[in-house]
Parts: sequence; C-alpha cells; structure tokens
Amino acid sequence: MKVAYDTAMNSFKFTASAPEENLRRLLLIRGLFLLMICTALGYCFWQLHLPLPYRSLLMVVSGLTLISIATLVLLHISHSASELAFFTQLLIDVLGLSLLLFFSGGGDNPFVSYYLVPLCIAAATLPRHFTWLLVLISLALYTSLIFFKIPLPDIAPQGHSASVHQNHGAAISIHTIGMWINFLLSALLISYFVLAMASSLRRQDATLAQLREDKLRDEQLMAVATLAAGTAHDLGTPLTTIKTLLHEMQSEHDSPSELKEDLHLLQTQVSHCSDTLRKLNQQASELKDGILPTYSVRQHCSKIIDDWLLLRPEVEANIHIDADSPDVQVRWQPTIAQSISNLLNNAADAEPIGIDIQVYWTHQKLTIAIHDKGPGIDPAIAEDLGKAFVSDKGQGRGLGLFLTRAAIERYEGVVSLSQHPEKGTLTTLSLPLTATTEDA
Repeated sequence: MKVAYDTAMNSFKFTASAPEENLRRLLLIRGLFLLMICTALGYCFWQLHLPLPYRSLLMVVSGLTLISIATLVLLHISHSASELAFFTQLLIDVLGLSLLLFFSGGGDNPFVSYYLVPLCIAAATLPRHFTWLLVLISLALYTSLIFFKIPLPDIAPQGHSASVHQNHGAAISIHTIGMWINFLLSALLISYFVLAMASSLRRQDATLAQLREDKLRDEQLMAVATLAAGTAHDLGTPLTTIKTLLHEMQSEHDSPSELKEDLHLLQTQVSHCSDTLRKLNQQASELKDGILPTYSVRQHCSKIIDDWLLLRPEVEANIHIDADSPDVQVRWQPTIAQSISNLLNNAADAEPIGIDIQVYWTHQKLTIAIHDKGPGIDPAIAEDLGKAFVSDKGQGRGLGLFLTRAAIERYEGVVSLSQHPEKGTLTTLSLPLTATTEDA
C-alpha cells in the first residue's frame, strides 16, 4: 500500500511540474522558429537580394536566442516555473515577432499569421485571464504594424486602386484589412474553443487524479478491514478467558481493597470489549441485510460520548450538546459512530484533562468541535495528518485518523484539524444530515 501511495504522489508531482515542461517545449518551438528565420534571411540576402535591415533583424534574433539560453540556465538551476513565467515567455515571443515584422513589411508580411501560434499555446496551457490578455496584446501589436512599419515593396499588395486608406503615402489595401479581420476572428475562435477544451481536459485530469486517490484509499481501507475482521475473530476466545479469570479473582477478594477496585475496573473494560465485538457482529449483519435503524441525533451523540467516557475513565471533559438544536432522526452507518469515537480518543490521547466538546446541528448538518489541551499539531507533519501511517503520537500508526477521514468523506463530510489560539488542537467534524432526515 505504501508503494502504491508513493507512486500516486509522484504522479501528482509530475502534474504539478507541467509549467516547467511546457516552458521547455516553448523554448524548443522558439529555437525552431529562430532557425527558420535565419534560413529565410539567408535566402533573402544571397538569393533574392531583398533590401532588408539585416543588422536590425539579426539583433532581434540574437536577443531572443540569449533570452532562451538564460531561461534554460534558470530552469536547470531551479527546476521549476510558474504560470506567470510561462506567460512572460509567450509575451516575449509576441514582442520579438512584432519587432521582426516591423523591420520586414509589418502587417503585409505573410508571416504575420504566426501570431496565432503563441495564442494557441496560451489557450491550451494557461488560465483564461492570461490567454485573453495575450490576445489583446497581439491584436494591438498587429494593428500597430499596419500603420507603423518599414515597408517592403516586394511583399506589399499590388494595386493602389484596392487601397482604402492613405497613411504617409503608404496604401493599406483591402487584402491587408482582410488579413487583419481574419486574424481577429481566428484569434477569438481559437482562444474560445481551445480554452473550453483545455478547461474540460483539466477537469477530467482532476477527476481522474481524485479517482486514483480514492482507489488507493479504498485499497488501504480494504486491507485494514480484512486485518480488523481477523483480529476481531481472534480476540473472542482470549477475552472470554480473561473475563472468566477476572470473575474468579474478584470472588477471591471480597474484602474492600485497592486490588478489588482494580479488578472491577478491569472487568468493566473487558465487558466493554466483549460488547464491542458483539455489536460489531450485529452491525455487520445489519449492513449485510441493508437494514439500518433510525436514531435521534441527540440520543445517538450522547450515547457515543457516554460509551467513550466509559472506555476512558481517566478523561475529564466539558460536554455541551446544544439544547436548541432540532430533534432530527437519521440513519447512520456504524462507521460514523466509530469515526466520532476515534476523534474523541485522539483528543484524550493528547491530554485527557480539560477537553471541551461542543455538539450542535441543524436539519442539514451536524457539527462536533473537540478542543484538547495537548501539545498541539506538529508543524513538520501537519499537512500529512490523516494519511495512512502518519501520526504525531510516539507509538501511533495514524490509522485512526486515516480511517475516520475516509469514512466521513465517504458521506460528504469534512474533518479538519487546526492549532487552537489558546492551546492544543481544535478538531472539527462537519457531517451532512442527508440520509433519511425528518422532524421527530
């Protein structure tokens, strides 16, 4: 089980490092783009003999290359990247492309459609606000390149009769306007639909990750349940033997003494264990038959706390069960009562003296707040509490809280642990009362 859990955690770490992987892919795409630009510049210089500002273009290419190298070095050092860093690199690509287009014909350059590449990448990998911001910036830069550019007559649309506007003697043709409108529509459609598909994929990934985590938890629960069933079966005979011996020892010590009091306490504890095993068999039979009795929330919570106090006679607790809460009837699985007992035992293990227990509910939700005066939560393992084999007790295995959380979350409840402002730990259980709830 531990190996399976570690495997799942590794998969989650891989998902969390997606911005870094995406940034590496982006740098690879940028490198291919710059290689294509250098090839195109060489062909224009040696074959076509186009009058381009080659020095300015090579300075832009060199700048983008240096930025890529610096980014790779930073990635190698930190091994992490944020969404903001990834957005910044896409913005650098858009700005670099704008400079290259400015020196080579502006909006008339056929490579202006490359603006769509960073937008597609942003829509597929970044949150919605980053994507739309990049769309607006790209659209503004594209529009500026229609009016502000170094003209390149060899690629400018022919036919001044098709021009619709004059700006400093340069014609803006219908073809250029059409390219701009085509870019606008393409950018909007791509951003909208790719964003929708990417969001859907992220939700599916989150659902699959949750299903994997639930499966691992269920496997752990099944293993623990199998061991518990075997242990319960094995305990039956020893408990009967101990109970018989205690009865004989009590008969031999009729006179008042401390030993007789201790024997009586032991007899009470053993009887409680026997009753617990008997109830376990009874509850298993009820679960098999699908028949769950109806309980009053008030009476059931009182019984759980009373049984816990019987099992833990050393506890001194301040118990408050809200008298104004409505009388609600529910059908609870036996695991819920066991989960509440586990939380109470955790508080008693931390510090049995001065435990505050608040119980209140509405027609929709039960809330139990348990405040112990113990040492509080160890910050080193605070985030991992509730996982199997993680405990802040010296001899604890962490199974109690793990089983409790698993059982409560199965019924859409929540168990939270926090450091109390005064001292100790505040444990809060919130459980929806949705299973056969009615006014008494």
